[in-house]
Amino acid sequence: MKAQGDSDSASLAASPSTGQGTRALVRALKRLLKRSGVTYADAAQALELSEASVKRLFSDESFTLKRMETLCALAGAELVDLVRSVDDERERVRELTDDQERELAADLDCLVVAISVLNRYRFEDVLAEYDFSPPELQRLFVRLDRLGIIELLPENRYRMRVARDFRWRRNGPIEQLLVRSVLSSFLDRKLLQEESAFRFCWGTLTPASVGIFRSRLAALADEFNAVADQDARQPLDDRSGAGLLLALRTDWFPDDLRGRRRPATAAR
Repeated sequence: MKAQGDSDSASLAASPSTGQGTRALVRALKRLLKRSGVTYADAAQALELSEASVKRLFSDESFTLKRMETLCALAGAELVDLVRSVDDERERVRELTDDQERELAADLDCLVVAISVLNRYRFEDVLAEYDFSPPELQRLFVRLDRLGIIELLPENRYRMRVARDFRWRRNGPIEQLLVRSVLSSFLDRKLLQEESAFRFCWGTLTPASVGIFRSRLAALADEFNAVADQDARQPLDDRSGAGLLLALRTDWFPDDLRGRRRPATAAR
């Protein structure tokens, strides 16, 4: 078994000039292996490393070209395919314009279909889930193509034109709509009954700790989106709608308790 740090080809270890590209390649490789059903144990055997060493390589995002090629081959792909997937992801839209979001927010049908394709619903899946006729849905797919969310293909198939880390504009038309119309139904009494799915924490934090939790929330959101993207390949009957709400507010105190504070501290 080779030592974890040996160098059998040019290193892809992150540096100031190559770090972003390396991270994108390693993350694309991880997605490829998951999609192909390749486990850490499989990767360890192919690389002649321990499973812990392979996990460390992914954690440090540090690979040699030869090792990356080996894992691509294990997943039935080539390194050039991995590079192309990264380039393709970079070209995708990460955020709509304010006008595009306003158009979606003003048309519930269009927004429903937009959210469906973001969850990788096929044309027939949307028809089965919602009360649209085929011509109506075709027109909505054409609008999503014009808005730059999908690229419409023959036979009502489509290719996503938004990135995996796509998000609605911060405090934009869609987020405002969600706050007005969705959060009240999301945060209902049923959520409180699902004990394992609800946690509310309240305390005091330093700015440094706030920064740490913001990073962790972002990472958890990325993980949720990655898993949802992976599960989107399963039949619709095997999936159910799931919402994950992540929020961190600073300089916050419950209104109902604020009146009990001393005047000198009530303003904080």
